[in-house]
Amino acid sequence: MRHVIIGGGAAAGAAAGMLRQADAGADITVLCGEKRKPYAKMGLPYLLSGDVEEKNLRLRFPPGIDLRIGCAAARIDTGRRRVILADASRVPYDRLLLATGAVPELPEIDGIDSPRVFTVRNLPDIRGILRRLPPDGGKAVLAGAGPVSMETADALAKRGVRVTFVVSSDRLFSTMLDKPAAEVVERHLEERGVVVRKKEDIVSIEAEGARLRSGVTLAADLIVFGKGVRPDLSLLPGTGIEAGRGVLTDRHQRTNVPDVYAAGDVAETLDIAWDERRVNALWPVAVEQGRVAALNMAGIAADYPGGLARNILRVFGLSIYVAGKGRADGPDVRRAESPGFHRKLVMNGKTLGGAIFIGEIRQEGICTDLIRNRADASPFLSSLMQGSLRYGRKMRRDLKI
Repeated sequence: MRHVIIGGGAAAGAAAGMLRQADAGADITVLCGEKRKPYAKMGLPYLLSGDVEEKNLRLRFPPGIDLRIGCAAARIDTGRRRVILADASRVPYDRLLLATGAVPELPEIDGIDSPRVFTVRNLPDIRGILRRLPPDGGKAVLAGAGPVSMETADALAKRGVRVTFVVSSDRLFSTMLDKPAAEVVERHLEERGVVVRKKEDIVSIEAEGARLRSGVTLAADLIVFGKGVRPDLSLLPGTGIEAGRGVLTDRHQRTNVPDVYAAGDVAETLDIAWDERRVNALWPVAVEQGRVAALNMAGIAADYPGGLARNILRVFGLSIYVAGKGRADGPDVRRAESPGFHRKLVMNGKTLGGAIFIGEIRQEGICTDLIRNRADASPFLSSLMQGSLRYGRKMRRDLKI
């Protein structure tokens, strides 16, 4: 059996490892477009801050894999079951996994090709930012304030950079935080010298810096766009593979085209909390999907029950955990707050639909499990709100999670 994986990230690595376990004699080829060994992109902010070295980001692939570095796929011929590379060579497959990940979204504005403009998606981005930083740290403007932008800002601040966020909405991390929670985070950041400009957009890159919609120009040594990513669907034209926001897959991670699978940031699957198809561009989700896809590629039936949007990060000394419908509002919302501490639970009857914890975080594991498994959370609400719930084996057994 000839298995071909396009991509070199978390989903590709997890799939390659599972395929080797499930099918010891399989021919497994991994086509990695970047001209360097695969690495963990989630660790790039820590490389920027100097907390880790490049060698610590490398992903491990099992022995016996044909790992082709710098081999970019240009086209997929699903009729003849082959991948055409950029150099026009062909790689035949019996089963194919699309793990092409996502690409950063950049606005079409004047000056976007300036050498001061960066995203945080690959190693060259980090190297470029480090080369651009002046000796005194300088100033940085970050467009967007999601988890990657906040981790990037934290990393830059550790290097003495003065940071300003420019966000289109009325709050930080608007995709997952509600306004009260975002205000807690915003106060914490501003106390540490971070500037937040809300309901603003960068409309052009000028010689002096970033020009905003309001007419203000922010001086900047570098401008980082972290307003999200989109699935890389560049290989889909002519394949017949169906896509929405991402590649559509079933519970086995199969696409509508026979023997073609998808996993990771490129795949659109069921989101358990929202009960609808979504792209959850998260490391643990990519690993789960990669393993499920690999088992099915090897002929071992395995189901992916659905993903769960969740983030846990620590920025500027503040811990943030968000899962499921954390930003939802309504009568079934429970909230507790004190200085530097914020907890919110969103209930769907007796089950937990979402959570936001800011400050001391203790029960992120059980909250994730309760949301994922739709278990009865009503007996534990008080303990969850206080952060005092103990999560032992007996509780897992009782809850059947």
